Amino acid sequence: MNRFRTSIRVKLTATILLPLIATVALCWAVGASLMTNRLVNIAQQAVAADLNAAQGILRAEVIHVAESVKLASQAPALIARPPERLYSAVLETLQSSARSGRLSFLTVTDRYGNPLYRLGGADLSGRLGAENTLVSAALAGEAVSGIEVLSANAALQENPQLRSQLTVAVQATPHAQQHTVAYENRGMFLIAAVPLRDQQGEIIGALWGGQLLNQEGRIVEQIVQVLFGDGEERQLRRGNATLFLDDVRISTTVQNERGERALGSLMADEVRQVISRGERWLGRAFVVNAWHLSAYEPLRNNNGAVIGALYVGIPEAPFELLRTRINLTFAAILTGVALIGALVAAWLGASLARPIKALEEGVRRVANGESAPDITVQGHDEIAALGEEFNTMKQRLVNREEEIHGLNRTLEAKVEARTAELAEKTAELLNTQRELSRAERLASIGLLASGVAHEINNPLAIIRGNAELMLMNEEKSEEAETVLRQSGRIERIVANLLTFARGGQLHLGSVRPAQLLDDILAGIRHQIPLDRYTVTCQHLAPDAMVIGDEDQLRQVFTNLLLNALQVMPEGGDLSIVSASTDQGACRITISDSGPGISPEAMEKLFTPFFTTRRGGTGLGLAISYAIVRDHGGSISVENVTGRGAAFSVVLP
Repeated sequence: MNRFRTSIRVKLTATILLPLIATVALCWAVGASLMTNRLVNIAQQAVAADLNAAQGILRAEVIHVAESVKLASQAPALIARPPERLYSAVLETLQSSARSGRLSFLTVTDRYGNPLYRLGGADLSGRLGAENTLVSAALAGEAVSGIEVLSANAALQENPQLRSQLTVAVQATPHAQQHTVAYENRGMFLIAAVPLRDQQGEIIGALWGGQLLNQEGRIVEQIVQVLFGDGEERQLRRGNATLFLDDVRISTTVQNERGERALGSLMADEVRQVISRGERWLGRAFVVNAWHLSAYEPLRNNNGAVIGALYVGIPEAPFELLRTRINLTFAAILTGVALIGALVAAWLGASLARPIKALEEGVRRVANGESAPDITVQGHDEIAALGEEFNTMKQRLVNREEEIHGLNRTLEAKVEARTAELAEKTAELLNTQRELSRAERLASIGLLASGVAHEINNPLAIIRGNAELMLMNEEKSEEAETVLRQSGRIERIVANLLTFARGGQLHLGSVRPAQLLDDILAGIRHQIPLDRYTVTCQHLAPDAMVIGDEDQLRQVFTNLLLNALQVMPEGGDLSIVSASTDQGACRITISDSGPGISPEAMEKLFTPFFTTRRGGTGLGLAISYAIVRDHGGSISVENVTGRGAAFSVVLP
């Protein structure tokens, strides 16, 4: 009866590959998730810190307006009593102060709050509105400043030329509450009011002025430049800043689909609800046309009412790209492990199945009465023992057959007795065959169970171990050596990835850095010929001790020394200096005479997966940085004029 049979070679291959692929896939999923989530959290914390800095810049602008108004109030033309004032001198003072302080309006009132002079000779017939509370405070002798919202009439009354800058067209925006009005005509101002005193110190009026923020991009551009840099630096970390009047963008660096400033676009509704309660928003938010990592801070007027918000944020897209790169890196490792595992599993399956197939062929030929050659199995395992038992059994059968034939020729009279004896021997043979078949099945099942238990424990270690056995038991082959090298490389890559994501436990002890550096350098001399290098090792504090994990510190200094040698393929100068600092720490400096490090690479040197060397993983310096940090130390790098780069490690 024909049945589909799965060969033992296929079973052995599957036994090795399935747990291997499952283990690496799990590491891929967990590692990629932890790493990307950590990076996003760090970026969000950076955005929160940027918001605090942006608040400082905005407060500085309020102070600048207050100082400009205060300085103008001390002008001789304004401290003179009204009968003695010259109209032209007052207007010239107002215009000069407005230009130097970037003020949109500047108004002088009498001691009762009535306007006497306005910037540009604006109409004086109108009276001050609700904002008169600021002037009232100034008339009471108090200098006040802050952020206020003026109605369109109030703002145009102070300076009619503000009409075009004041009006912002409201734009419909996804994820935002829709407005019923088409234009925002109110103005958000940085405002200050101070008392005017004559030469005797008596209050004779007030001076108040303000800077209009509607469609004024200077402040948000300054925030972006300070926080995110300019030019190429800004391309690496593209951040934006915005000032809101209620939920309408009146000043922003965010651009719409046409590449224009998204003035008039609206704040996301979920953010608007939080800001309206006077609370800060930190998190993911939709900004105009894309998701951003965002931070919003409510803006309040002098009465404490929420009148708008200050926004700082960065696009989420670069982090999605980074997530994709991390997933691709882990996928490449998974594919490499699977391919190498398939090669090793196929070779092992063929090696283990070969003697079993020979036993199967021998049993078949013996069962058919044919002559079968002896089976030779190298090693001392169960399969080798089974082969020896088969050869013994086969020889016994041959001997029995010869004995039977001899007796038949010489003892014709005892045919019946010998026939009975032959029947007994035939039954014994059948029993032996059944025992052989049972032993074969038990040996196969035992080997399979042993292999599964061992293989699941550590698939990568088994691949490496079996590759080493191949080199010990067989003639050395290029394929076996390739498997061994690539297995070691995968072990190092997987070990490095698990070390940057989880970190390692420190086994602290006393370490002498000078002795450790000498040991590492001696080991490198056995691996890399140093004839074309000029190596200088100077220990200014040879007996200095630090508390640390010697194995991890050895990994840091070995990585730095190998990196220094690799940047000088044609030879050069390698300098190692260890010394004590004034604070009692130990400083180790490793310098080379290579090409140095570019400013662009310098900023990302300790970033995971960043590398300037072809074939590198970009993890060496990142892991070294993490190890030194776990020891409470620091690692830095600088370009040495005419020599290359110098890495300094400071250990407490």
